[in-house]
Amino acid sequence: MAEVPYTIGYEIDQALLMLNGYNVIVDETSTPYQDKKDERKDHTPIVVRQLIDNDCIYLTVARFK
Repeated sequence: MAEVPYTIGYEIDQALLMLNGYNVIVDETSTPYQDKKDERKDHTPIVVRQLIDNDCIYLTVARFK
């Protein structure tokens, strides 16, 4: 696999553009508290973790206040 761009800290839309052509799986993590989920629901997800395994890139995203 060629050099993979580092996407941690980027908004998910920008990260996916940077990883165009790669096999990418996105997983979202969030707080267990419903009130906190509700106040963050309209915010853009940010990449907080990036792993490479078997020619696949796994991105974990979270929404912040």
